Amino acid sequence: MSSRKTEEHAPQGPRSALRRIVETLVVVAIVVGIDVLLTYALFPYGSLSEVVWSEYSAAADQDIDAVIVGSSTAQRSFDPNVLDDELGTSSFTLASPAQPLSLSYLAVSEAIADHKVSRVILGLDYETMSLGAGDNSSVSYIQAKASYESLPKALCDYAGMLTDPEFFFDAKCLDLLFPWTILHVKGGLSGIASNIEQRMTMTPIDAAEVREPAYSYVGKGYGNYEYLLDTTKAKSLMSTTSHPIGDFTDDNMAMMQKIIDLCRENNVQLVVVVTPRPAFNVLNYGNAYPEQMTRMRNLVESSGCVFLDANLLKRSHYAPTAEDFGDGEHLNAAGAEEFSAVFAEYLQQLDAGEDASEMSYSYEDWSDYLASIDYISAVTLDGSVENGVATLEATPYTGTSMQVEYQFCLCDEGGNVTSVLQDWSPNATVTCEVPADGSLSVRVNARQVGSNIEYEQYCVWSSS
Repeated sequence: MSSRKTEEHAPQGPRSALRRIVETLVVVAIVVGIDVLLTYALFPYGSLSEVVWSEYSAAADQDIDAVIVGSSTAQRSFDPNVLDDELGTSSFTLASPAQPLSLSYLAVSEAIADHKVSRVILGLDYETMSLGAGDNSSVSYIQAKASYESLPKALCDYAGMLTDPEFFFDAKCLDLLFPWTILHVKGGLSGIASNIEQRMTMTPIDAAEVREPAYSYVGKGYGNYEYLLDTTKAKSLMSTTSHPIGDFTDDNMAMMQKIIDLCRENNVQLVVVVTPRPAFNVLNYGNAYPEQMTRMRNLVESSGCVFLDANLLKRSHYAPTAEDFGDGEHLNAAGAEEFSAVFAEYLQQLDAGEDASEMSYSYEDWSDYLASIDYISAVTLDGSVENGVATLEATPYTGTSMQVEYQFCLCDEGGNVTSVLQDWSPNATVTCEVPADGSLSVRVNARQVGSNIEYEQYCVWSSS
């Protein structure tokens, strides 16, 4: 009897290796299943990255000979439909908001493998080269791409991203594995229910247009907005207000070289374009702009590729106005249509073997570019208060050959002018007493000396 009890209560041996593997796989499967469900419910449906990749997937059997990549400035500068009408090509855009160069490289690789494209248009701006990759944009792009490709290919994309040093040694790898933790719908249960309903009943394009009413999809991966730039808010719309003026990073320059090498190895023409922005958002970089852009241009052109800074196009060829921009960095739909026609003309000259350099200024001719800005792009007003007295200084964003005069006015809470502090004068600084309640609102009007128009640009400064 005692031996039987001993056998019944004898300690069990260690679990077999096979059983431990099976249990681990079960746990992993449960975690992955929950992650998939949460991503389905919480991850926003209808992102612009999803629009791009869903349309690219639908165009799998179509001829594509040119692809556009880059961040939102590229996404909103090039209308492939206009390019194709002018050039007789077949283009597609894989550009997306805040797309880092590493994902541009991935998109170019995809387009070369799938469609053997012969031209790549890489649109970028100063921040593309001076900043690192953003978590949200990278996760959204990979998540959208993986949703429209085979499982093995999707796993390769995830593996490539996870083994990237920028992700592997950072918490970003968790963001990629659990995307709903950093990108999720708002509005509680009703927002989640709406997100699920849209997934079940809408295309990504329809969902994008619902989420962003000002956005309209045009075709070939491209859509844009109808926003209009408000130059009175130029200070807040300058890129340097959100980001410091930094040098182009070694990592970004190395990734640019990697894209160059990829195109050269596959006999693909690479055209690197610094996309258009309002003049005030170029001038605010000072000499850092030509210094850093020269570095990139030299890298691109020394490799036999094409480089164009659209901000340096001569006004006889391209003269955008505030109405062409949606904000301080992006063209709106009408502006993109106009620029795409100009860019098509530039490509036509290249294709014909003609010298297109006469269309733009160079960084070596920076002073000529500055002198060519014969209008006031914006005016800003900075103020400080000390001992009850406000000191205000206006800064015009214009060419070096322009002489500017200013009018300073007091305004009420509604922005209506109540009195003139200083009538038209070249003096850009004014002082005034702050009311006892601390509320002060001052408007500055700016125009070219000798002009008789009411004003060319204005902005308002408030103490509150």
